[in-house]
Amino acid sequence: MGRTAPTYRQALEERMKRWDEFARLLTSPEERAAFEMVRTGARRYVAQATYVGSPDLLESLLLSVLTDLAVRVRSETSAPASRR
Repeated sequence: MGRTAPTYRQALEERMKRWDEFARLLTSPEERAAFEMVRTGARRYVAQATYVGSPDLLESLLLSVLTDLAVRVRSETSAPASRR
């Protein structure tokens, strides 16, 4: 028998498809790039979110995005001025 519930990865990709309309409505290249960074962050921690197995997809998705953004901010603020 097949699965009755989608995997975390499948559910995440389905959610990302629903976000496509929002992405199309962003007007500037900076906004589009920032949104793609959010999508990347959501996908970066798929293994961790799958392992936790939370029934709340949005909770896992937000934790993934926020963790990714926090890591990026921390690495940018600790980078030497010449790299910025």
